[in-house]
Amino acid sequence: MKDSRLVEIALLVVIAALVALGAVPFLHFLAAHRPLGTLMLSVAIAATVVMIRRAYVPSSPTVRADVTKAVAYCVAAILALITIVWAPHWAIRACITAIEIAIIFDIITIAKRPGAAEE
Repeated sequence: MKDSRLVEIALLVVIAALVALGAVPFLHFLAAHRPLGTLMLSVAIAATVVMIRRAYVPSSPTVRADVTKAVAYCVAAILALITIVWAPHWAIRACITAIEIAIIFDIITIAKRPGAAEE
């Protein structure tokens, strides 16, 4: 059986590149359409809170990494909401950096996960 980790990592690298190239115009679009952006990011924050709750399984050996990854995505969504609602000068760069850090952490946790042959 092939190891699906490589496909996941490759797709996350593509997502990271798309974030690096298109996040600023997308955040400007959401800021220009503030009600839509606020709604979308509120749903994203709610989804990441659910993601945090599902990641917290005390008996899991990877619970710390899973919760940390979920919190990183939640922080990125919160920073995106701050960016479009209040538009502080530091928020766009902080939001993009938070998203990229969450993706990189996700890649690391996928790479560290045991493969099909190792299980």
